[in-house]
Amino acid sequence: MSFYSNIARPVLFSLPPEKSQHLAELLLQQSLLWKAASKLFSFEDEFLHTELAGLKLRNPIGLAAGFDKNIQFLSSMEYLGFGYVIGGTITKEPRPGNPSPRLLRSRKDKSLINSMGFPGEGLQAAAKRLQNLPVSPSAIRIVSISGTTIEDIVTCQTTIQTLCSAIEVNISSPNTAGLRIFQEKTHLLKLLEALNQNKKVPIFVKFPPFIDSHDKSMTTEIRDLIEACLKSEVDAITVANTIPVEDKRLAVGKGGLSGSKLFENTLSMINIIKSEYGDKINVNACGGVSTGDQVYQLIKAGANSIQLYTSLVYEGPGVVKDIKTDLARLLKSQ
Repeated sequence: MSFYSNIARPVLFSLPPEKSQHLAELLLQQSLLWKAASKLFSFEDEFLHTELAGLKLRNPIGLAAGFDKNIQFLSSMEYLGFGYVIGGTITKEPRPGNPSPRLLRSRKDKSLINSMGFPGEGLQAAAKRLQNLPVSPSAIRIVSISGTTIEDIVTCQTTIQTLCSAIEVNISSPNTAGLRIFQEKTHLLKLLEALNQNKKVPIFVKFPPFIDSHDKSMTTEIRDLIEACLKSEVDAITVANTIPVEDKRLAVGKGGLSGSKLFENTLSMINIIKSEYGDKINVNACGGVSTGDQVYQLIKAGANSIQLYTSLVYEGPGVVKDIKTDLARLLKSQ
């Protein structure tokens, strides 16, 4: 990680955030380069083997949705040692996303604020790239999909699901108009009923953050959503998306906060869900994770897997190996 922290990150961070992101994406699209370097990121240990919704994982560390929005470099990310990778979020039609500026850094907090709004090339482009990915029997590839109508989301599901290991349905982006309709129990039940009619692979649902600021408990709205997922036999929920914040530096004035500041909130949410629902539902923990000790805490709390995004930006590609090495040591100590 010293090369990244001493050389690569200063170069990337000398650019505006979105230009830096585009440069990183260009580098990540050089899959042969990352394949050649894969041994540098390799760390395997049977103590890390696990299962998520019937999917056998080499380790519980996943790449969160949003990092590879258009499925342009998923194979490169697999060379970094993830147990699974998520591409997207994919929508039926191409979208420009929100106007710029729409991505901010907070170096002090190792966090990001984004108001991207699902920019992407659309379903057909994503499906074509999935078809062209190198065949790998051990690869677990999940696709995040979303939309503002049931019909659009189902179209994404039926087009994509034969090309991936599972589907993650994003109902929780704070930056996309129209999504909140599926945060109402009746609408979510209708969506899940439609998805179940065509289901061929596991379905995950990505939740908004939910701790009540007054008593650190689960809100009624989130409890309703979990009950809907249980009733519809959803295979896992992902907890949680970015925390909505207001920031005048963004063109739309508000966005979603990710990064190290979210970890304690993530851990609290996992504890609350597991204390109420136990093993009734699988949970992917997402938010503020950057160390093996944090992953260990989340697993002890009951998380089935952990997803990373912002820590890759601040710690670099070696963070996955570092987390796995520390996690294996902690698991063995117990």
